[in-house]
Amino acid sequence: MIHNQSMNNASETQVGTQRHENPEGDWKRILTRAATTLMAIAAFGLFVAISGCETAEEYTPIPAEAYKARPSGTLAAGDVIQVSYPGAPELNTTQKIQANGQVSLPTIGNITAQGKSVATLQSQLTGLYQAHLQNPAVLVAVESAASGVYVSGEVMKPGKVPLDRPMTAFEAIMEAGGFTKFANPKQVVVVRSQNGQHQRYALNLSDTLSGQSSNAFYLRPYDVVYVKQSRW
Repeated sequence: MIHNQSMNNASETQVGTQRHENPEGDWKRILTRAATTLMAIAAFGLFVAISGCETAEEYTPIPAEAYKARPSGTLAAGDVIQVSYPGAPELNTTQKIQANGQVSLPTIGNITAQGKSVATLQSQLTGLYQAHLQNPAVLVAVESAASGVYVSGEVMKPGKVPLDRPMTAFEAIMEAGGFTKFANPKQVVVVRSQNGQHQRYALNLSDTLSGQSSNAFYLRPYDVVYVKQSRW
């Protein structure tokens, strides 16, 4: 009886020990499952982040017309022009093209300038002053253009660049002081608003910078040129 009782006591002790050890094992399993779940969530988050970056880096194929220059010197409302008279310098004037597209000039009054090239307006004015000046020659120059493009990122002088002539993305960057030492000429992005949507064009200007032959991307009014930073 004593022997059996001892065995029973030993069995109870063993069971008690097992019951005491089981909670610790349960916690280990819970922690392991939690760690596995967290790793899965982190992996999913990384996948979403990468997917988002890939979506953000999608670019629109460059259209053929982007390589064609538009007529130069086309005037628009808001442009400021200088009108000079070599035969009568006292008449020299600086005029801002008004919202109605006109400027007011000495002797001849209001003249429509909007929509005309500088050369066309200059020729027209010379004809109009034939009856008023002994030397009717008139010179027209754009002092500042209302429309422009915006250059930002790794350039020396970020800001607005007047678009007073046909201008390529590379020329606009040069107007903004050129690339900084941190710039990556292989990663230049042009953002263009077209039909209510933003189109993104990826340019590689490293060939242009090194003097090699490459297609010139011509800018349109209000384009945004962004130069990315080099990762190295």
